Amino acid sequence: MVTVFGMSEIGPWALIDPGVQNSDVVLRMLARNSMSEKLAEDIDNSVREIIERAYEIAKNHIRCNRDAIDKLVDVLLEKETLNGDEFRALLSEFTDISSINIDRTPVREMIEA
Repeated sequence: MVTVFGMSEIGPWALIDPGVQNSDVVLRMLARNSMSEKLAEDIDNSVREIIERAYEIAKNHIRCNRDAIDKLVDVLLEKETLNGDEFRALLSEFTDISSINIDRTPVREMIEA
């Protein structure tokens, strides 16, 4: 997200040559060694901020929906699988899913930040 697509405060540009994007760890390390220490630190900080924000969002979702999650766990322990209709029926016990407007603002803010 940060180095390939430029999605950070560092700037809207790719920071690593796409040709270097390889599964070979040695080639990735060589590419990282070719950038300045400041840029590498900025990349690490940007990645860390994105991860920390995503983690906080996930924890908040879990806290706010704990009862539904516990019920889902109980049902899955008993049945092992649920189809979409069963999942929606279970979720409807805790919220009116027909009127849910999925707010992707936190994700959008996370990407734009």
